[in-house]
Amino acid sequence: MTDWTQCEGDEQRSGVRRAVSDPVHVEEGWTADLIGTTGPPVLDRDTVFVGTDRGNCYAFDQETGRRRWIVETMTATDTAPVLAGGRLFFGTAEGTIHAVDPATGEQYWQLELPAPLTTALLYADGDLYAGHEEGLTAIATAAGDGVDAVELGGGSDEPAEEPGTVRWTAETDEPVTGAPVIARPPETGRETAPLQEQTAEPSFDDEFEPEGDQTLGQELDGSMELNDSIDIDTEGDDTWDLPRIYAATADERVLCLASDDGEGIWAAPTNGVATNELTVADGRVYVADAGGALLALNAGTGQTWFSYTITGGFTSSATVLTEDGTTIIGANDGYAHVTDTTFGRRKLRGWLFSKKGVALDGEVQAGPVVAGDVLCVGDTTGSLYGLDLTDDCDHLWHHGFEDPITATPAVGDGELFVGTGDRLVQLEWSDELSLP
Repeated sequence: MTDWTQCEGDEQRSGVRRAVSDPVHVEEGWTADLIGTTGPPVLDRDTVFVGTDRGNCYAFDQETGRRRWIVETMTATDTAPVLAGGRLFFGTAEGTIHAVDPATGEQYWQLELPAPLTTALLYADGDLYAGHEEGLTAIATAAGDGVDAVELGGGSDEPAEEPGTVRWTAETDEPVTGAPVIARPPETGRETAPLQEQTAEPSFDDEFEPEGDQTLGQELDGSMELNDSIDIDTEGDDTWDLPRIYAATADERVLCLASDDGEGIWAAPTNGVATNELTVADGRVYVADAGGALLALNAGTGQTWFSYTITGGFTSSATVLTEDGTTIIGANDGYAHVTDTTFGRRKLRGWLFSKKGVALDGEVQAGPVVAGDVLCVGDTTGSLYGLDLTDDCDHLWHHGFEDPITATPAVGDGELFVGTGDRLVQLEWSDELSLP
């Protein structure tokens, strides 16, 4: 059974599947031609689903590449679909959310968002979250589909909304650009974080106006002194007993919202516009922006745990390996940057100094993914690399495509599904090196 059911694999956008064999050697299996540039694929037990920037949602047999069905649309569907509760959900650029049968493509319902869709969808706890030009909308999906209706109401006794109805919309001044992600309440109440320039908790008012330090980006030059540590209460001033939703907006902020009603909890400034998915790992929200700042924010308070800055801009989501203490993220300087998760410092060893990461052939726009102990990362020249995480990201293999890799691949069981140009390609892997 495959767990890669939404963008970056799961509800926390981890991009990681460690419980599979290592793809030490890859070979091209089947190729499917699509209409338009492919978006990120997702997987169920035996089917791969994908959309394109020209419209349509496709379903292909994972083993053979045979097309099982197609749902035709008039506008782009290149944000990743979502599989949950026996339904496939996908959105169009104009703001229509579709719920269809994954086996046949038959439609169950559709819903019009208040504005055009701008981010990948997120599914969690029976609800679908969609970022759009006017804010973030939560949509009920599971009532009547085998899920207790009370569960959708945040534990209340009130009946939940029917599938395909809006639960709440949080309006924002600018479009949502960084795809939403969810964090669960922490098991422990306090953590220790490096001392940062930002010492006051970010605030959040009805107009989503941040009161944090607006010069944050100029102060984060990657060379600040990280001396003592401070204790941060991950629950802040309130009791954090329900999941929280996080998203980034075009006015250079990260928003934290209550999952049950969309109420604003805090907002934190970024160094630029974040246009990729946010990531949650180990009680932190990772957000990278076009201004060249990667921030790890305390999920409870919004305070900065660490920052890592570059002269260019980040162009992918962050992949976080909590057990290894490693963060991997792509940028427009042609590097997959590798840092630690404690201070945000460079982690790879060089001859004299630490390296900022792994140099690739082009810009890294697709999110890095991890299968077993192998990092798979592609770039805009069409190069896909396999790097050994147990050996300082040493090179294992390279596979070249004719077109750029701009969408995050999906990791299956012994298979990697890669969108490149107007094609979806299955790569089969072996955990043994091939002999000449």
